[in-house]
Amino acid sequence: MTFDEPLVLDPRKSLHLIGIGGVGMSALAGILARRGFIVSGSDNRDTPVLGRLRDLGVHTIVGQTREGATGADQVVISTAIRPGNPELDGALERGQPVYHRSQLLAALIEGQQKVAVTGSHGKTTTAAMLGRVLIEWGRDPTVIVGGDCPDLEGGNYHLGEEPVAVFEACESDGSFLRYGPCSEVITSLEADHLDQHGCFENLRRSFADFIRLVPQEGFLAWGGDCSALAELAPTARGRLICFGLNGPEDLSAADIVEEQFGVSFRVLVDGAEGPACSLAVPGRHNVTNALATLAAARELGVPLQNAAAALGQFRGVGRRFELIGTLGDALVVDDYAHHPTEVAATLQTARHSFDRRIIAIFQPHLFSRTRDFLEQFAQALTAADAVIVNDIYAAREDPIEGVSAAAIADRVRELAPGLPVSHISDKSDIVAAVRPMIRPGDLVITLGAGDIRRVAEALVQEA
Repeated sequence: MTFDEPLVLDPRKSLHLIGIGGVGMSALAGILARRGFIVSGSDNRDTPVLGRLRDLGVHTIVGQTREGATGADQVVISTAIRPGNPELDGALERGQPVYHRSQLLAALIEGQQKVAVTGSHGKTTTAAMLGRVLIEWGRDPTVIVGGDCPDLEGGNYHLGEEPVAVFEACESDGSFLRYGPCSEVITSLEADHLDQHGCFENLRRSFADFIRLVPQEGFLAWGGDCSALAELAPTARGRLICFGLNGPEDLSAADIVEEQFGVSFRVLVDGAEGPACSLAVPGRHNVTNALATLAAARELGVPLQNAAAALGQFRGVGRRFELIGTLGDALVVDDYAHHPTEVAATLQTARHSFDRRIIAIFQPHLFSRTRDFLEQFAQALTAADAVIVNDIYAAREDPIEGVSAAAIADRVRELAPGLPVSHISDKSDIVAAVRPMIRPGDLVITLGAGDIRRVAEALVQEA
């Protein structure tokens, strides 16, 4: 599949989304339905997301068969849907046009003022922050993010009346190049998604091509703490705004105070003191996300003081240091961290913000990512006081011979002798193992982009 032809939206044509329950696909389905399009879709299991789509008139199917997309004028898939999926194979055999979700997103935002938010880390939170700030200021953009955000009425989207689109642009497969000229916020650039790009240099080239899409009348807000971006940012044609914590950025921060489930700081503008900002989400990494948001919001006409105040109302994104509940005096938190840098940042936030023993339950995501970053994952996990490693969540991949979650646990033991470390395959066995481990005042964190959240939920439910 080459996805060469652009998708042209026509209210008379029906669209069928394979994997409609996914966080990216469901947002697009919701927007389509609310714009009056005929939408259907399928997913492998029923979820509350499918229920919300049904309430909007979307026909949803649980389970995927060769006949599932029959009759649709246009079929849309994400990168997670691969050849061999029966519904996709059936559509191809019938000659139905098949498009990538990025082509659908590009069609939905065509003709609008576009602000794309991307980067190796923090793009979901930053896009959601920017959406909240603009809405709080009285703007009415369309906002599309890759997570569940209580600040957006659609959960992962807000359908606005103004011709402005703030959206999360995924770099994982290079599909962000399909969105055409747009202003951009790039938080960071690190090696990741090497299963798609092959090597870091290819990923870097993809970002270089993306940055060249910034029009002269647009802007690029970029993370100054990232040396790779420092080399690429000057190639953008639009206005450059640098943000970060460690250098002479246009927007920086001072007086950072980390608190439980929050962080406060003072904004610095070209080194001079600016407004104070208090976030209801924790960690220095969220200070960086907030600075990215402030940079973009100011370019979009929101005064810095007002933008900083609006950030204080931001309620976060699901699975980003999300408090699931308590188990006695212990806290149970879930986090989407699935890259070594993210795991390290989450555990650092836990260490700096909470005076608690930390039990980390990590589920690696993708065999290729585990292979590529095993050493870095192990290093990051040594910051916890006890570690449990669950089996790899394969997602779109087939197993790779010799790559296993047990190898991460073994390496953590080598790096930190005496640190309690276990590899446990079954999630119910993890719950059974963790319960007697927990002491009053502990902090239990599930980490990963797969389904490890179920462990956190089971621990709280059984309390």
